[in-house]
This record gives sequence, structure tokens and C-alpha cells, in this order.
Amino acid sequence: MNPPRKPAAFRIEPEPAPRHEAPQKRGAEQPVRRPRAARADVAVVIPSEIDVFNQPDIEQAAPPPATAPRKRSLLGPLFFGAFGVLVSLAVGLWTDQLIRDLFARAEWLGWLAAGMAAIALLSLLIVLIREFLAIARLAEVEKLQRRAVDAVARDDPKAARALVDELSAFVAAKPETAASRRSLAELRGEIIDGANLVRLAETEILSPLDARAK
Repeated sequence: MNPPRKPAAFRIEPEPAPRHEAPQKRGAEQPVRRPRAARADVAVVIPSEIDVFNQPDIEQAAPPPATAPRKRSLLGPLFFGAFGVLVSLAVGLWTDQLIRDLFARAEWLGWLAAGMAAIALLSLLIVLIREFLAIARLAEVEKLQRRAVDAVARDDPKAARALVDELSAFVAAKPETAASRRSLAELRGEIIDGANLVRLAETEILSPLDARAK
């Protein structure tokens, strides 16, 4: 084993002080520029090509003439209508000939084809009826919207109450509006202004339907 080391003293030399270089004078690097006046015979003023002060005022200028709406040609709807009728006649004649041929081949095949044709025709009628009902409901909604705007503009309580009753009856088939209609019926007697009643009906009944549709 190594013998234990005896303590000893060490001398620490002080660090030399950092040297600060004397800052150079600004005048030695860049001479100070004296202000000078521009000579009148040397200065050139270039005028702008467009003088904004000479332009006519846009607000006072005459508006451009209104362009008449472009008239839609009737040839397109007429063509598609006639083509649709021809296609319908062709499908009808083809179906009739097919059913006759199947009856000539086998009676049960003819009855089967006739039944399928009847089902297809019935389905088409149901689709058309549903489309017509949807268009009618859309027209009713637009009518209610116009009446609501009129009731709000005139602030008519009587018209607003009649409108709210029709709106409640219109959405009565939707079970998700039951709570909204009940709440509207409870608050209806506390509202005197027609405009506020219409806004309340819109908030209670139409807002949940719009949120669900989104």
C-alpha cells in the first residue's frame, strides 16, 4: 500500500486584469456629414401620371346601366321533355311486348312479368307522390317564413300567435319537437310582443331541428 500523503500548501497566482482597449473616436472612423441645401436648378420634380384630385368621385359617378337578365331558351326543356316521353313510350312498348312473349311461351311467366311490371309502376307512383308532398311541404315552409317576417316587422301579437299555432301543428308529427312545443305552450301567455313570440318559437322549435339536420 502507498503511504498516506502529507498535506501541502500551494500558491495561487492572481489573474491578470483584462486589458480594455480605448474606444476609437467616431470622428476618426466616419466624418460627420454636414447638412447641405439642394440646389433649385438641380432638383427635378416628376409629376404623377394619374392625379387623384382630378379623378371623378366614385360615389357621385353615375352607376353603370343595369343589364337585363339573360333569357333562358325553351329549346333545352322542350328537348328533354320530348325525349323523356319517347323513352317512356319505348319502355312501355318493350314491357308490353315482353309480357306478350312470355304469355305465349308460358302462362305463368306472363303473369310473373305482369306482376313485376305492376310492382314497378306502383313504386314509381309512390316515389312521385312523395316528391310532390315534399314540394308542397317546402312551399308551406316558405309561406310560414314570409308570414313570420311580416309578423316580426309589424310586431303583431295576433298574427304571431296564429303563426305559432300553425307552426306547432306543422311539426306535430315529429316526436323530437314534443318538449319544445310543450315549453312554448307554457311560455306563450307570458309574452306580449309578437316579434318576441316568433323569435321564441324559432328558438324552441326550429333550432333543434336545424341542429339535428346538420
